[in-house]
Amino acid sequence: RGRRHRSMDQLLNEPADQAARLRIRQQLDHSVICLAGAGAGKTHELVERMVACIRRGTCQVEELAAITFTRKAAGELRARFNQQLQSAQLEAERQHELGLDELPPDNLSPDELQTDEMSTDGDRFEARRLQRAVRHLDRCKIGTIHAFCACLLRQYPARARLPADFHEVEEREELWLARQAWDQFLEARSADGDRRLQAIEDTGLTAEQFYQFFLTRNQYSDLPLKPTTQARPDLEGPTQQLCEFVHQVAQQIPEDLPGEPDRLMETVTRLQHRFAFAAPQTDADRAFLLRTFDSSAATQVTLKRWGPPGSPEQHLARSLRDSLTKALRTQVIQPVLAAWRRYVYSLAAEFVEEATLHYRQLRRRRGMLTFNDLMETTATMLRDDLETRRSLQQRFRIIFVDEFQDTDPLQAQILLYLTGQELTERSWQGQTPRPGSLFLVGDEKQSIYRFRRADVDVFR
Repeated sequence: RGRRHRSMDQLLNEPADQAARLRIRQQLDHSVICLAGAGAGKTHELVERMVACIRRGTCQVEELAAITFTRKAAGELRARFNQQLQSAQLEAERQHELGLDELPPDNLSPDELQTDEMSTDGDRFEARRLQRAVRHLDRCKIGTIHAFCACLLRQYPARARLPADFHEVEEREELWLARQAWDQFLEARSADGDRRLQAIEDTGLTAEQFYQFFLTRNQYSDLPLKPTTQARPDLEGPTQQLCEFVHQVAQQIPEDLPGEPDRLMETVTRLQHRFAFAAPQTDADRAFLLRTFDSSAATQVTLKRWGPPGSPEQHLARSLRDSLTKALRTQVIQPVLAAWRRYVYSLAAEFVEEATLHYRQLRRRRGMLTFNDLMETTATMLRDDLETRRSLQQRFRIIFVDEFQDTDPLQAQILLYLTGQELTERSWQGQTPRPGSLFLVGDEKQSIYRFRRADVDVFR
């Protein structure tokens, strides 16, 4: 009866998703994506599955890799894994009344420890596997994706075309290095009389905007920029049309307004003063004026502000609201602004692409790799060097990823190359993880690192 009561208590205390938790710990021959909200115990189940892999002899501790997003989380995960391993070892010894003198010899090879659990020696080998994992926990790669990539590259520096003593650049050091490279590049281009500098300045781009474009490009250097030469559009004609439109509408605004002016009145009045003060002299000024009018909010018409119903002023306001303003925006202003943006982008992108190449060459000469370099170089090595990919797949048989919602496309490439069944397939999208080789946990609602390339669409 006591056993029945205890079993009933256990049943009553079991979480509603206990069946899913059991599948995580028991179905080790399946790759799994675990989706759960905050506080559901995702990381706990990840650790439980890691321990289960050791207990059942699915792999050795050095054949596991667990990836987290921060160093602090990696330290906590290692501590939890160590604690659970020791608890599982003590439980196995106590459950089967084993002492250390009854355990298999400690000098058995990992293959010899893969004894069938159902054999008469299964219990003893289970305890020994757990004991060995505790002793050799330092061989298990638990860390950030950047630390994991650095480990792979240090193992095969020549295949990655890197110096053996390459240096990993921390984020603060990277900002200083990027600024140094940018300033050097600008000085060199200025000394050579590069006319693009003046052309870019004429577009109205500020020095800080230009530099931020450079930083962003370096953060996403693995993506194609594809700068194409674009002709400089004529902004004078559309600006003149806007000026004439503003002048005509300004003359029709009632002097005695029945209330506050609407948004179109405010925009027209502001532009009228601007045109009267000084005609735009540069394309940057013209683009600014055109953008001022390129907004439905800025040109919103409130009929009652123009006069009583049936009045000529309200009739004009209705025409402005229904057709005239929209026609100017969609047929004149928006097309030329789109052409202007393409022109500015082509100028800046071509220049920034050269600066990015200069920065990359500077890092390579100094043997420095940024966090993004670590991932990009690793993904390239795994894509192009099939022998290295095969070797690393044998080295890391199972990969666990915590907080997968903060993974970016480069990290996804690395994971799929390391777990994919298609060894001759160079495209990461064509990879299918081997059964049981990948375990991911995450919650898209907790994605907080999008500013660091994290892409929740990869998770989805």
